[in-house]
Amino acid sequence: MKTLITGATGQLGSLVLDHLLTRLSATEIAVSVRTPAKADAIAAKGVEVRHGDFDDLALMTKAFAGVETALIISAEADNATRIAQHRTAVDAAKAAGVKHVIYTSIVDPRVDADFTYSAIHLDTENYIKQSGLKYTLLRNSFYADLLMAGVPHALETGDFGAPAGDAKITYVTRNDLAEAAAIVLANPAAHENAVYELTGAKAVTHAEIAGYIADATGKPVKFADLPADVHVGILNSIGLPGHLVEALAGLYVGAKKGDYAVVSNDLEKILGRPSQSVEDFLTKALAA
Repeated sequence: MKTLITGATGQLGSLVLDHLLTRLSATEIAVSVRTPAKADAIAAKGVEVRHGDFDDLALMTKAFAGVETALIISAEADNATRIAQHRTAVDAAKAAGVKHVIYTSIVDPRVDADFTYSAIHLDTENYIKQSGLKYTLLRNSFYADLLMAGVPHALETGDFGAPAGDAKITYVTRNDLAEAAAIVLANPAAHENAVYELTGAKAVTHAEIAGYIADATGKPVKFADLPADVHVGILNSIGLPGHLVEALAGLYVGAKKGDYAVVSNDLEKILGRPSQSVEDFLTKALAA
């Protein structure tokens, strides 16, 4: 029986695979990808590449064949589409005889959250629980990696902008979340029916983040608290889909209410070490 990762050519999935290959042999691992032609590098490692698509129940069921434990990495689309896709993936896993499903959720998923994608994750979590499958829910906080997108503008203008006010957010690195997923995949029995809140070890403000960037680069960078409508205008101007603009705008609304300020030590427990701080991540990323 194999262990399978969906979305293994994506940014999170590829990191999970790298970490899992240090814990399981390549012959024990399979991946499911929408475009197998993009997975030649994975196949070259000796990992079985399968064609899977969350929009296709029959294809996904075939992708899950002979799999005991599967990591379902959440898709990227509007809420209605993603809810349907995730339910299809769970149905396919159950139909194929998968025993244990691991799912990448969000911290504190709620149907009424200002971060609109939260509702997707709550629906998927409940659907997995109702399926009768063994499960592990990895409630990931927001990627520290995404903060790098604002760095070029900050270094050019001196302003690191976001409509964040003094909100604190438990940013966490994608790599730490990927390693945690790989640890669970390699030994699922130790994490059966567990729900983990995977946050950074400290909730940070955008003013602190601006300070980290300034310290790392030696350039004068300060936080600029953008009006919400200006932020939305910027997101629309770079061509982001409407559902993503709505979600990102809502993230900051929720963060100002304290939605993403609660620190959990679940990640440190799984990793067996402290998670990487936002300051350390940014310092090393900017040095590179």
